[in-house]
Amino acid sequence: MKITPHEPFGADVSDIDLRGLTPDEAKALVDALAEHHVIRIRNQDLSRAEYDRFGRHFGQPIDFFFTKDLDPDFPALITISNSPDHDPGRRDGASFWHTDGSYEYVPGAATMLYAIEAPLTGGETIFTDLTAAYEALPQSMRDRIDGLKARHMLVGGKRGPDETPIKLDPDAEDRDGGVRARKRAAERPVHPLVITHPVSGRRSLYAVAGTPFAIEGLDDDEGQALLDELKAHAVHPRFNRAIKAEAGDILIWDNLATLHRATPIEYSAEDGKRRRLLRISTQGLPPAYGDRPPLFVAPEGHASIKLS
Repeated sequence: MKITPHEPFGADVSDIDLRGLTPDEAKALVDALAEHHVIRIRNQDLSRAEYDRFGRHFGQPIDFFFTKDLDPDFPALITISNSPDHDPGRRDGASFWHTDGSYEYVPGAATMLYAIEAPLTGGETIFTDLTAAYEALPQSMRDRIDGLKARHMLVGGKRGPDETPIKLDPDAEDRDGGVRARKRAAERPVHPLVITHPVSGRRSLYAVAGTPFAIEGLDDDEGQALLDELKAHAVHPRFNRAIKAEAGDILIWDNLATLHRATPIEYSAEDGKRRRLLRISTQGLPPAYGDRPPLFVAPEGHASIKLS
């Protein structure tokens, strides 16, 4: 296995066949993700069963909103595509800065995309390094935000003029996720603005865009101003990197150390324009580090609403 770091962050992984992954290699990939925040594993040829098995090295797979996108045999997998059959309400729905699952009590830990088809142009995901962003803050700002907590909601975060607008009505026909989105939007989890990564031990901003709408202990205006300031700092181009999954690649990112956003794409079934990916997202700690305390815990008695 060869790991090739890139600047300012991220790494490519080559010379490995995930079909024969050993426990030591699996841990090395988990460690590489914690170190580099985004890894792209090149030139794989996995069945859905093999991909499903691989994803579990990074945590417990989660359920998704869109049951019609779920693989009937492997419900941890959903298909993401730019098919022109997609309804307009779901097109480019991830083209805004966010952290996967930050609107849940136990948010997403890792997300991965296995590219079955990739367009000749376009299809990049843009990432920003929240560890580097935290480390670049003035000490006075670090002292101010350490210990503060933000309240999150599925449709809570304010989006900028270059981001996909928020669909505020969870009951609208074109609202992503339908009834499950409405149920998830009813949750108001509270997460720290700064976390310590459970694998790397490094401090990082957490989920400062997409879903936070208030900061506990601050009035509405002061809280929103602080969220605006942290987001503007975190998504500055000096902390960004665009990465594309080509056919056969598995692109994995660490939701505990990054924000990300999709780039708008043409919806087409033409040769050279199609994009088709299999997504897995995980929660909790990777099994290799399962003896460590969890970073997020759901309230006692909380029942998952994912498949209700």
